[in-house]
This record gives sequence, structure tokens and C-alpha cells, in this order.
Amino acid sequence: MGNLVSFPLTYPDEDFRSIVFRYYLRSPITFTKTKYELFGEYGPAKAALIPLNLSRIENQFGLTGTFAQMIVENHTFYPFLRPFIQNETQLRFWEVMYLSNYEKKSRSLLIRRIQSLIHSTPRYCSDCMNEDFYKYRIVYLHRIHQFSFLHKCLKHNSKLIDVCPICDISLTNENCSQMLIEPICPNGHEIFANDKYSGKTLDDDQRLIDDIAVLMKQKNSNLDTSFIKFISYAGAKGYIHFRGDFIYKKRLLSDLRDFYGSEYLTSLGLNLDYLMSEKVLVRFLQKNSLKDNFILYLLVMRFFAGKVENWFVKDENYSIPIPFGNGPWLCINTICPQYNKRVISKLVRKAHEWVTARLTCPYCGMIYTRRGMPKAEDETQYSIETMGSLFIEQAVHHYEKGLTLDEIATKLLSNRTTIRKYLMPHRGLTRSKAYPGDIDPAAVLELGYRQAAATELPKIEECRNTLKEALATLGSSASRQNIRKYNIHRYDWLMKNDRVWMEESLPSRKPLPKKIKINKVDEEMFVIMKKAVETVKNDPPTRPICMSSFFKVVPKFLKARYYNFQNHLPRTTELLKSNIESIDDYAIRIFPYVVEQFLKSRYRKLTIKRLQTFTGVYKKCSPEVLDWAVQEAYKYYK
Repeated sequence: MGNLVSFPLTYPDEDFRSIVFRYYLRSPITFTKTKYELFGEYGPAKAALIPLNLSRIENQFGLTGTFAQMIVENHTFYPFLRPFIQNETQLRFWEVMYLSNYEKKSRSLLIRRIQSLIHSTPRYCSDCMNEDFYKYRIVYLHRIHQFSFLHKCLKHNSKLIDVCPICDISLTNENCSQMLIEPICPNGHEIFANDKYSGKTLDDDQRLIDDIAVLMKQKNSNLDTSFIKFISYAGAKGYIHFRGDFIYKKRLLSDLRDFYGSEYLTSLGLNLDYLMSEKVLVRFLQKNSLKDNFILYLLVMRFFAGKVENWFVKDENYSIPIPFGNGPWLCINTICPQYNKRVISKLVRKAHEWVTARLTCPYCGMIYTRRGMPKAEDETQYSIETMGSLFIEQAVHHYEKGLTLDEIATKLLSNRTTIRKYLMPHRGLTRSKAYPGDIDPAAVLELGYRQAAATELPKIEECRNTLKEALATLGSSASRQNIRKYNIHRYDWLMKNDRVWMEESLPSRKPLPKKIKINKVDEEMFVIMKKAVETVKNDPPTRPICMSSFFKVVPKFLKARYYNFQNHLPRTTELLKSNIESIDDYAIRIFPYVVEQFLKSRYRKLTIKRLQTFTGVYKKCSPEVLDWAVQEAYKYYK
């Protein structure tokens, strides 16, 4: 047996910090030594947030592994983190709480994650205080009251308090070595149950209690499974673009607001205007950002599945049907022998703002397009690209017989405008008469007169010879721009009608590399960055002034240029390094900002610990600057 004599009896939903405090009450030694006795190590100041070395406690009392599991599941905040962290991170966090040999970085990460989840100071519900004291003869810290997004007890609708309602003294101290054991504040004032707010539990509050309880029981959940479920549900509910590359985040948040109501969301600390800002929207529903706003994603789970329990139990399948189906598809040409029959076996789909289909009838040659997703598909809505070879042949046949355009339109179930368009290359000629330049009549019917004329061989050869002449005259070093100036008309004609031959004949488009004049670049960069330094110094950021501070106020390409040629830019490098802010300089500059934050807080005295809480720079600065800050801090009281 070791130093441990007994382990305190735990109470329902008790915060682990409360268990450590009650163990301290039974110990004759200091709180720090009590933690060492319990954990087998001193740990950080916030170590009481999580258990450490539970295997040691099991061995001391001869307990089974279920004891450690019970402590972690029922008295820590780790179960709430679990669905939002990777399996390997879960394993590291469990090692921190259970084993004596673990990574210190994992312990710090676990504590930071929990601190981001809970309120900065322990809080009580006055009604729960009196109920617990009546039932157990002791007051303890409830785990559910510590979530930062809660401002009231969900069971009693009472405001959560961390100071005495009468004298305003803190009910606990910073390291949790002082907590309440009866409903009386440290100054002796009795804390009564809040009758004004202790009414019937609201339905929304009870659902939130149930949701939190369900979330904490998900032992097999992790970040990967949670993210997949969010995306699957979002897709199944219609919040993902059909291409899968865009989530309708604003619409989702707007529907979430309509579902819960702005008042309820605000009561949970969710400001919809802030959530819909561009900065926040970028991170919303991103895998590595799920841990940043637990309550928001908890509400999204319920919104998607009705209940959080359903969200974990049921798998929502997300798939997109093949646009326009698998065919065959209709021919819509009224003069086609296969009209209104499904004879088109192939189509070409294209995805851009929506999905379109290009369909070609093998019998009449008509080509038409249809539009589908994200709009609803409708076979009666289409756009004709070309009427096809059958339509053109019959139009020409009737025209040669001497029928008017209106008569042809009647026979082909079309209109005068369409007939005129397709007969334009043929009007005034007959099919038996040769076209100028020996153009093939079949090519006219297929392509139209102008496009067919563009393939006229003599003109191609003439233009090619002109380009060859330009290349021979100007030489191999000539640019495309100079070659074009030799004969602009023929150059452009070839680029339009004989592009493949032109690309093979013309010089490469790739520009020749230019020798960079480093000295000149250094001078130009120096002038630009000097102005950037002045801009930053005139409006300094709340963070330390570093190299990136200067590059934020200049175009992005300058940053890449600097780091590519840093060794050749001595003046610019010296300028930037000489203006980087030291830790001491930053600690002095940021002090007024810290004071401003302190005056807005509930604290009365700006101690050195609170200085270091507001900003960690006072943990890193020199002793001289820290002494100066402490002396200045003594001037500020509330």
C-alpha cells in the first residue's frame, strides 16, 4: 500500500475538481502536496481539471479497470471532446489520465481543449446547492454547469453563479483549493434557492440535457466518423452542391436560426451575425474546426436528425442520382421517323453552374441540349443546337422544287426564320451547280457556306506561304507579335482556321528568362518595405510585430520574392530585422491593452497571475520588465 488511505465517494455528475477538493478536506497536508499524494506528481496548476495516474489509484486500492473508466466517463469533460478528436489523440489523452508515463505535450493539449470548453471560473446553481446539501449533506461542483455556453441551470432555470449574490466574493479560488461544502459563501452569507427562476424545466433545456448526455456516451465516436456524418447529413438534406465542392453554409445557418429561434441561440452564446461572417463561415463544417464550437455542432446534429441519439445511431446515405438517367432518350424532331421514341442511346454530360446533356439522334441528326441539376429535370424543356442532316436535306429538296419559305416551313413543321437560316448557303443556287472555289456541296450542307469556304485549299496554301516568308525574313528569334505584324490579316486567318499548323510553325510562347538585377531588386524592396514598416508602426497590431506583420500590408508576391532572394537583399533584410519587436518591447507596448481588458473583467486587482492570463508575454519577458508591469498593475483597482 502507498500513501493513499481512501478515495472520496463520488456524486452524480460531479466535476473532478470537486473530487480532488474533497480528498484535500480529508488530508492534513497542503493542497499542492495533496494533489501529489493523489496523482503521484505535482502536475501543472490546472492539473485538477483532469485525473492523472488513475492506474496508480487502482493499484493502491486493488480496484479493477472499470474504476478509471467510471471516473473519466462520469466526472471529466473528456467524453464531450471524444467525438471531435482523432483515435490516436483519444489514445494519447487516455494515457495522460491513466498511465504514469505519458507525453507532456498531450497533457497540455488535453487541458487546453478542456479550458476552451468550460467557463473560466467554477460555477454553481443555488437550487442545486440546496438540493445537494439536503440530500447528501454536502455541496459539490456539477460538471454540466461548467460549460461556457451555459448561463443558467438547465434543470431549474436558475442563473449560474461564481460569486456570492450578497457580498460578491468569489465562491472558489483560482487553483480550486477552496470550494463550497455547504450553501454558505466564504464570508458566511447563506445562499438561498432562487425561487424566482426555479420553475418547470423548459422542453428545449431538457432536450439539451439529453443531447449532452448522449454525446458523452459515444465511446466509439471520433473526428473521422463525426465529420463523415456531418457531410452525409448535409448532402442528404440538400446543403451540398451537386458537384460536391460547395456547401450552402449560409442557408444551413439561416435554417438553423429559423428552427431554434434567435433568442434560444443567443442564450447559448451563438450570435448568428458573427457565425455568418466570412471569417467564421470559412471554418464552419471543416474537419479540423469541429472542436472549436461544440454547442453549435451539437445543435446541428439535432437539426439534421431530430435527436442527437438518432444522429449517432442512424447512418444517412448521401448520393446524387445520375443526371438525366441511364437512357435511352427521346428524339424530339417531328419529321424524324423515330419521333417521340427513345432511340438516343448516348449523350454527353457537362457540369458547370448546372449539368447539361447534349443528345444526338442517330436517325435524323438533330442535336439538342437539356439542363438538369441543380434545377429539376424536365424532358419538355430543351434547346435545339442543330436541326440535323434530315431537316436540311428536305428543306433543300423542297426549295429546289420551287416552294416558298412559308410552304417549306409548313411541310417541315417549323417556321420561316428557321428555314431561312438553314437555306442561307443554298439560296440562289441549286444542288447540281458547283459552288465557287470547288467547295463540296455536302460540306455546305454540313457546315454552312462560310465555314466550308474557310477550308478552301488554295487560300490555306497562300496564307501558309506568306507566314513562311515572314519567318524567313524576320529570322528564328522573331516574336509572334512581330510575325503577326508582317501580315496581320493572313496571320489571324490562319490562327482561326489552321491553328494546329500555326502552333507547329510559330516560335514557342514561353518567354525567354530575363536576368534579374539583384541590386535593383534590393533597392525597390527596401523602399516598399520601409513604407510597410511605417504603416505597421503607426497602427500596431495586438500581436507582437514580426516579419509577417510587414508583409501583410504589401502585395503577396513581395513576400515570395523576399524569401526566394533573401540572401541577396541585405538592405531589406537589415531593415526588417531591425524593426522586429522584442518580447520586452511588446510587453511594454501591450500593457495599456491588458489594462483595458482588466477593467472590463470582474476582477478587482490586477495581479501578476492575471497579467500572465491576459497575455502570455509576461511569462516570457525579462525580470526587469515584469517588475515594471507588476508595479504599474498595482495602480489599478476596481
